[in-house]
Amino acid sequence: MRCFIEVYGCQMNVHDAEILSGILGSAGHQITKDPEDAEAVFVVTCAVREHAETRAMGRITHLAGMAGCGSKPLVAVCGCVAQEHGERLLEKVDVIDLVVGPDAYHRIPELMTEGVRTAEVDQCSEEYEDVTPVRTQFPRAFVNVMRGCDNYCTYCIVPYVRGRERSRSASDIISEVRKLAAGGFREVTLLGQNVNSYSSGDTGFPELLEMVSDAAGSDCWVRFVTSNPRDLTPGLAEVMASRENICNQFHLPAQSGSDSVLKAMNRGYTRNGYMKKVAMLRELMPDIVMSTDIIAGFPGESPGDFQDTVSLLEEVRFDYAFLFRYSERKGTGALKLKPPVPVKERLSRLSVLQELQREITIERSKELLGREMTVLVTGPARVKGQTAARTRGNRMVILEGTGYEPGEVFSVRITGADGYTHFGMPVIPPVR
Repeated sequence: MRCFIEVYGCQMNVHDAEILSGILGSAGHQITKDPEDAEAVFVVTCAVREHAETRAMGRITHLAGMAGCGSKPLVAVCGCVAQEHGERLLEKVDVIDLVVGPDAYHRIPELMTEGVRTAEVDQCSEEYEDVTPVRTQFPRAFVNVMRGCDNYCTYCIVPYVRGRERSRSASDIISEVRKLAAGGFREVTLLGQNVNSYSSGDTGFPELLEMVSDAAGSDCWVRFVTSNPRDLTPGLAEVMASRENICNQFHLPAQSGSDSVLKAMNRGYTRNGYMKKVAMLRELMPDIVMSTDIIAGFPGESPGDFQDTVSLLEEVRFDYAFLFRYSERKGTGALKLKPPVPVKERLSRLSVLQELQREITIERSKELLGREMTVLVTGPARVKGQTAARTRGNRMVILEGTGYEPGEVFSVRITGADGYTHFGMPVIPPVR
């Protein structure tokens, strides 16, 4: 069958789609980039926020109706929404044929041949070690180091749809990184719902990061996401600061600047503790690029609590922030918390945070004007005639022209900056 895969949500979902492509290819199916040419469509979904789930379900209905192959394609819902709703999706949406959770992708080729509408959402410790992912992001690659989460933050559905924490063996991770580096990949990103809690035998995440740095070699950059602040240790920060190929970027979700809200969220740290870790990172790596996640309008968040979050953004001055209004998720502890913040107020608070962070991001961005920075070419930019690249801090840099190859690394001078996009000119043309 010709199969089309569409992805929503996090980088873990992007990599899951690469794993799914590998499984389908091994079973003799062909991956197509054209949904109208597809005999089967797979939508890898995200359940973290209601909006993402709604968008994905609307897209599923649209894809099912395209029928470019002459008849309705087989429609499979994969990922976290599949795990969350299971068989109920088959009852609610008649165009769906298969519902498959993140631990059951191996069964998809078999389910496709059975011709029966079914849901497969049993959870297990599947790591897909026997699957060769179809890498779609060259020269950048994702490497899972762990799956699941044991934190049970009260707003979050991830432990319920991704299961409990389980870490891959360090030897399997190192082997994968070595192969990627040998294959010409110039950047690897270690993935996990909470990479800082990685544990395999005597190996914790700081030790793993050192090992990955060695395996990647000097020509391959290393990143990781995502970290819970309570698990960030001085040892991890020291490893980052001591290794040239580990990128100076850290995504550290704060979620709120209020101690009472953080406690209600079950985050396991205080505002003061969070600020100390930010200070530790910046002391060791003064040029570090920092980003965060913030939720506006969590149940019980008072106007004073919200101002604490505003002041957190003002004090830390993140380079980037991913800002969301609180979204109810069935089965999570936050549904029991009172009083709920009206949706209109959540949106109003979100707007305040967005405007503040937009100003900070632009100011931080413009500080780079005139600086020389090393970039990795990632491929064509969205605008024809331009090329996209990334700095070690993961900032987007646009280069005029198309005479660059993905994977090239060289210095540029930043000539323009609008906050989220930067423009650069090579200081010395890359040697080919």
